[in-house]
Amino acid sequence: MHPQVGNAAAYALRRQRGGVDSDFPIWTDLGLIHVLALIAAARVGLNWSTNLPTRYGTVMLPTLGLAKFSPAVAASTVNARTDAGSIYLSADDTQVVVGPDPDDDTDHWWHLRHIVAGSKLPLTVWLDDLDPFRDLADPVPPSRLDDRSVERWQDLLDDAWTLLCTHHAESAAALAEGVISLVPLPGRPGQETRSASNGEAFGSVMVSQPPDAVTLAVALVHEFQHIKLGALMHLVPLAEDDGCYYYAPWRDDPRPLGGFLQGIYAFFGIAEFWRRHRLVVHGSDAVLASYEYLYARGQTIEALRSVRDALALTDEGRELVVRLASVVETWRSDRVEPEVERLARLTAGCHRTAWRLRHRQVPAVDATALAEAFSERRLPGFPPLPAVGPHPTQRWPQRIPDLARRRILGVGTPASPEPLATADLALVHGDVDTALSIYLNRLARSQHGSDEEIQAWVGLALALSESGGGEAAKALTSRPDLVRAVHAASGKSADPVEVAAWLAQVIKDD
Repeated sequence: MHPQVGNAAAYALRRQRGGVDSDFPIWTDLGLIHVLALIAAARVGLNWSTNLPTRYGTVMLPTLGLAKFSPAVAASTVNARTDAGSIYLSADDTQVVVGPDPDDDTDHWWHLRHIVAGSKLPLTVWLDDLDPFRDLADPVPPSRLDDRSVERWQDLLDDAWTLLCTHHAESAAALAEGVISLVPLPGRPGQETRSASNGEAFGSVMVSQPPDAVTLAVALVHEFQHIKLGALMHLVPLAEDDGCYYYAPWRDDPRPLGGFLQGIYAFFGIAEFWRRHRLVVHGSDAVLASYEYLYARGQTIEALRSVRDALALTDEGRELVVRLASVVETWRSDRVEPEVERLARLTAGCHRTAWRLRHRQVPAVDATALAEAFSERRLPGFPPLPAVGPHPTQRWPQRIPDLARRRILGVGTPASPEPLATADLALVHGDVDTALSIYLNRLARSQHGSDEEIQAWVGLALALSESGGGEAAKALTSRPDLVRAVHAASGKSADPVEVAAWLAQVIKDD
């Protein structure tokens, strides 16, 4: 039941069935059976011998650690035997001896660390920086943490666990039973904390080192939601593959129905965490928690609304959606500050509008026909909603979420020479007129298809909505892709606000 064993077994099966390519012989992965047998033999005191495959000159013994040999034995084997509960591995002139409870490192051995948080309700996890199958897909090399990093992880987990046990007792009780492995992911400069989980590795949470305990607590809750639903989806199908892709407010790429359900359940858990956390902190921390709650709640509500009529849901999948929606409905009466609500609305609208602009491609023939109708000011027909397609840039930069959080915390904003950065800052601080003027100016100057042009359309939609922009705001909020396409077909001289207001006659909010 060790998480990385599940992942390694699934990878071996994919290799056997031709679902994955590798430069290593297939024995390297199917040899997992010999590794498991060796560890089992040692645990019951059985004397036994076999050969084990190496990967890049190493042999991973799940729940024990990693034996290191010369890279010259890569894609080869080592001799292995058990004697009186100990494991002996040898290749060339190197022998590694692994006792029943190895907890020391040597030149040829790294033990798999485990850390414990809490006492009354302890959380015990492997701190896995060794196993090649600790990541999502292909095997990865070990990335040994130094002692200082291990201490930092211990401190973060201690504080996060105290928070969860104190204010989220039900979640903590489930996490204590279900989370087995914590995998540190490498951090990326300038990016938020990353986390992930794998349906084949039940109980394993991958996360980059967070800045604080609250972020780690949220990551644990988030990923355990995925882990729980992944286990359920192994047992009970919740959806069929309908070939459709959905807008997930937390993702930049379109999602298939199964992945969409996973995200809904995860963000339901995130919203629930922040809903409680905002009541136990004070000052700017409480305001920020309210913002995070509103943002996650809005994402969950929007997603549940999108999926509720999906024909590909099974009866069990539909029951899950209905029950989640019934709980979220009770949250609508929660009182929040109007300014926090405005910032959460801006953040959600920023992502939704950018997604629609990037993933919906209006056919040129439809855009041209509408542009001709606009020039003659006659009532057009409404073109069908274009199919959702991939965008070459799977992720795109967004300033507004960071600016909103900085405003809440009272943190200064780095100066930027970009006009759009100035406009975004003005919008977040409520200076809608300044923002609107800059967005319109940049639209007139930017090249169609550029990131600047897309960001200017996003800003225009948000600014018009904030200013009570009437029909134009309605059209840009619902179908920014259509407004943009018709404006481009009409030429730079066309007023984007006029185009939007005219299209509002026929646009239906989808």
